[in-house]
Amino acid sequence: MLVIFKNFFDDKFETSVELYYKKMNNMIEYMEGALPGDNVNDNTDNLLVFGEGWSYGIEFFLKKAMGDFTGWIGYTWAKSDRLFPDLNSGNPFPAKYDRRHDLSIVGSYKLSKRWTFSTAFVYATGNTLTLPSSWYVQEQNLLFNYGERNSTRMAPYHRLDISATLYSKSHKFKTDINGETIKVKKKFKSNWAFSIYNVYNRANPFFLFVDNDGDFLSGDFQLTVKQVSLFPIIPSVTWNFEF
Repeated sequence: MLVIFKNFFDDKFETSVELYYKKMNNMIEYMEGALPGDNVNDNTDNLLVFGEGWSYGIEFFLKKAMGDFTGWIGYTWAKSDRLFPDLNSGNPFPAKYDRRHDLSIVGSYKLSKRWTFSTAFVYATGNTLTLPSSWYVQEQNLLFNYGERNSTRMAPYHRLDISATLYSKSHKFKTDINGETIKVKKKFKSNWAFSIYNVYNRANPFFLFVDNDGDFLSGDFQLTVKQVSLFPIIPSVTWNFEF
């Protein structure tokens, strides 16, 4: 691993670049055709195969740490592959969590002593998975032929979040025994946080599955790949306090 750090403009900006490479041996995967229930009455080891893997990439980071406007940007280009002699015809294939691009942008602006606004945007290449390449029927059972391992990639993941925080006043005014108005620091503090998660209601993929519609006899049987997504747009209001 190679890491380079550099600050600019009296440490107002922090930057770094990281290069990395990692080799992995004795990795474990399920063999071709193995199913979760196959090891009920058998030794799990009989369903495993062994191989190797490697990961490498470069990471860029830029941060503004001072001033009313602060934030950071991080970007990673990475690649993670696996090689198993007993899988994928002995050819290398991408790891399940291989993500070529990963971007995060975070910003915060202090408008006044009481108001702070912030936003965050994330983008990542979709995860890989293995889907059927063809299907056939045998003894009235629907069976699949699968393509190369992890040869399908889900849609990219991206999301925008925004928030605003309103802080209570840190001091209050009281009248002393002499009738004069004095400024006193509050013992009880609170703030209201208003946020919207997934502002543009992106349907990010959680997983994909194959479903069938119609039937053979009517001649309208077809397979479709469907997506399951989590967490649509979610507005929220939170009250925090301390004493």
